[in-house]
Amino acid sequence: MSGMRLILSNIRYAWLRNALLVLSILIAYLLFGALSAFERAYSTSGDTGAGRIITANKISFTQPMPISHFRTMQSVGGVDASSHATWFGGYYREPANRLHTIAVEPHSYLAVYGSDLELSEEEKSSFLSGQGSVLVGAQMAARFGWQVGDQLPIINQQIMRTDGANTWIFTIAGIVSGTAAYVDTSFLYIHYDLLNEARTSDKDTIGWIVTKPASGIDAGALAGDIDRVFATSPDRTTTDSERSFAQTFVAQFGDLALVTMLILAAAFLSLLMIVASTTALAIQQRVREIGILKALGFSHKRVLVLLMGESLIVTLIAGTLGLVLAGYFVRVSANSLVSIAPGISVSAEIAAIGVVSMIVLAIVASAVPAWRAVNATTSTVLRRG
Repeated sequence: MSGMRLILSNIRYAWLRNALLVLSILIAYLLFGALSAFERAYSTSGDTGAGRIITANKISFTQPMPISHFRTMQSVGGVDASSHATWFGGYYREPANRLHTIAVEPHSYLAVYGSDLELSEEEKSSFLSGQGSVLVGAQMAARFGWQVGDQLPIINQQIMRTDGANTWIFTIAGIVSGTAAYVDTSFLYIHYDLLNEARTSDKDTIGWIVTKPASGIDAGALAGDIDRVFATSPDRTTTDSERSFAQTFVAQFGDLALVTMLILAAAFLSLLMIVASTTALAIQQRVREIGILKALGFSHKRVLVLLMGESLIVTLIAGTLGLVLAGYFVRVSANSLVSIAPGISVSAEIAAIGVVSMIVLAIVASAVPAWRAVNATTSTVLRRG
């Protein structure tokens, strides 16, 4: 009988134990695939390669800055284009329908982000010409079934209008798609001037400034120049890459990367103990079979390969199924995660790391009990059996 037939026969013989082991490994690699995909996408969020930098209040990015900071920025050398943005938020119909709404200066903002956004000239012109117009990301439009020309009421309990109302009415001028997977289209862009004129507080303040360095200008050096300009201002600034700013924004909900890595570490430690204990138990229950194989002339090396091969096959089958399920769930939930983990997917690199870890896991978990069983004398293992 071939080695593979012996391994498959042993797997079928202890089908219940192996089924439970397969389920444990499958769940662990489902977590591994999904959490690794999230961690990779989250860690690269905002890393568009455009070299843009973000200037915010040094105290906290949630603290506003005077709009005069933006005007001062125009005199800083090395700036190709810059714009400003302010968080608006709000919700649609019900508080559960939270909106990612940002108030921007339309002309300069489209100049800075034009390479990331797919927008027709007609939609662009419509947005630029009307203060009451709004640009809607394709994902957000699909979520609520919005179309160009629809009236869009946004309710905001934190930002009150001068007329006492808390409902802001806009007209959808265009629906924007991203030019790449990393571009977030779960947003709405409204006119800053409309917000600034109608709100009762924080007038003439902005949330952050986005800057595109001129060709040949180092983004890090430009960031330092910008912060030095405002070093003596009551509202000092901190300037960093767009990627770092995006991660700082998400970090207000917790250190997601750290939590992800801790979950992965806990899952794999538990998995290692499960596989090791199950393998040790399986070998202990088959000591008589091992003794018979050795008595029939099977070499130590061949018996060791059979024992470790069984663990390897079970781990590879279960782990691969887990990665496949992780890929499916990540693909299904990608749209809902685009704002914090754009372009999320179980990549070939993650799959390769997963397969290598399966092999290492199976070898480490089975090596010690298999080695002990193989090196025991034939008479000893037959007496135990």
